[in-house]
Amino acid sequence: MQEMTKSDSLAPPRIVITGFMATGKTSVAQILADMLGLEFIDTDTEIEKSAGLPVAKIFERHGESYFRDMEKSLCADMKDTCGSVIATGGGTLLDTATFDLFAQTAHIVLLETTTEALYQRLQFSRKRPLLCEDGVALSGDALRERISALVKERADLYSKIKNTVNTTNRRPVEVAAQIAAMLELPSESLFVNPGAGSTDGDNSTPRGRYGVSRVDIGRGSLSKLGNYLIDLGLTGHAFLLMPETTRGLFTTQLQASLRLAGITSTLLEVEDGDARKHLDQTSDIIDRLIDSGARRDATIIPVGGGVTGDIGGFVASLYMRGVPLVHVPTTLLAQVDSSIGGKVGVNHSLAKNLIGSFYQPHLVVVDPCTLRTLPLTEVANGMAEVVKYALVGSQTLFNYLEEQTSSDSQTRLRNTHFLERCVLESARIKCQIVNEDPYEKDRRRTLNLGHTVGHALEASAGYGGLKHGQAVSIGLIAALQIAVVRGTTGKDILDRTRYLLSWCGLPIKCERFDRETFTRSLSLDKKVRNGRLHFVLPTGIGSARVVDDVSVDEILSTVGVA
Repeated sequence: MQEMTKSDSLAPPRIVITGFMATGKTSVAQILADMLGLEFIDTDTEIEKSAGLPVAKIFERHGESYFRDMEKSLCADMKDTCGSVIATGGGTLLDTATFDLFAQTAHIVLLETTTEALYQRLQFSRKRPLLCEDGVALSGDALRERISALVKERADLYSKIKNTVNTTNRRPVEVAAQIAAMLELPSESLFVNPGAGSTDGDNSTPRGRYGVSRVDIGRGSLSKLGNYLIDLGLTGHAFLLMPETTRGLFTTQLQASLRLAGITSTLLEVEDGDARKHLDQTSDIIDRLIDSGARRDATIIPVGGGVTGDIGGFVASLYMRGVPLVHVPTTLLAQVDSSIGGKVGVNHSLAKNLIGSFYQPHLVVVDPCTLRTLPLTEVANGMAEVVKYALVGSQTLFNYLEEQTSSDSQTRLRNTHFLERCVLESARIKCQIVNEDPYEKDRRRTLNLGHTVGHALEASAGYGGLKHGQAVSIGLIAALQIAVVRGTTGKDILDRTRYLLSWCGLPIKCERFDRETFTRSLSLDKKVRNGRLHFVLPTGIGSARVVDDVSVDEILSTVGVA
């Protein structure tokens, strides 16, 4: 049984963005907070709220010393906060106690630029008390001299900050991406080593094309993509395979990461959805790779959900007999399941994933912050797989999920830290099982819990009427009902799972489906061996087994029943 980690290794970090005025602190910090799923705090804004006055008026009425005392008090009050990006005033950290506080509890990042750039940015500003003389804004040489003097005055402070980023002639989003890439934020690395658990001397199944795969999970990992590729020696041209839904969300961040690492890239559009997960699209992508001059050192990087990952992985396995593959899953379902383990392929009109292979990626880059862009229905879609992993491999994970049902589901399913833990624990279970059984000869088959019914329902709906997670949810309940009737699982487990899936916003029965197509899909299921359908039944929370005597009639009797 896989147990959850006792320590919270992915606790949300605190990041402080500082620097001279007009270096872009507020803009960069806002974008960085959004990238990392953290709260954004601006110290000047907080002080203005508290005083009921703009900063310039506080200086005018009470003087700089009064303002600095307010800064110091505000920062002291934030000493126990975490999960935030704080944009400070340019002189906030001049106070030794404040600097020491943040140095001990946060990542401090200094934004800097040239004196001339500061002058160009500040020459039309009328709201900077330190750039005024007798209430009048300085200009020309006087302004340049004041800027130079203040920069020199703060040089000792700035020299103590090791994380520095130059913002000259750069967009805030690029600066934010660089910061996310450079900081050592909380993350976990898991490893898939195909064949590690196989019997000595068993050479009947080929090893993974690239041996060990790494799965990196943590906030900001999207911005570290370029660094990861360099670490792995993947310096060839990168092809980002992205559906329309992810292009507008993540292209700038990913391309900035690759550019900073010196890696050139090309964006190729993928049509999303199971109805488009077929050989025709595979062939079309290969044609576009040829037209783009892709060579054997090209890296295929699918960015999106399970469909994009499956197609992209299948393309990588075929092109020039195999090129490097790096998955960047951006949906919960893909992060916890489809991107890990090396299964790639496409659908046939009669059965899901009928055409495919095992092809291990070099790397899986999992950034839980991408989940903040998903509608709740898509988050729920992925939670079906999380519940499945709990049923198959961890009673502790199941208990943890049940604990969350005391909270409002919509609020919880929007919580990045909660989802990050779900991803990590599910990925741990999958990596452990795949290492034991990479080619689905034994224990890995239990990961198909709920999928025999789920895939048949998807096929009967034409791969468009039912989402994968919704179908799996119905399949989980069907498997549990059969297990209860057979006496291998208690009814309490069925009831608890039913409640948990409903809390996630998932269906637990299918009112109408095409029985003929459903039955035909069962007969074509990849789990049919020697004419017998191999079906996964839970034997308790955290364990399951495969049987070969479940009849089609047994399955049909459960699908429309909650």
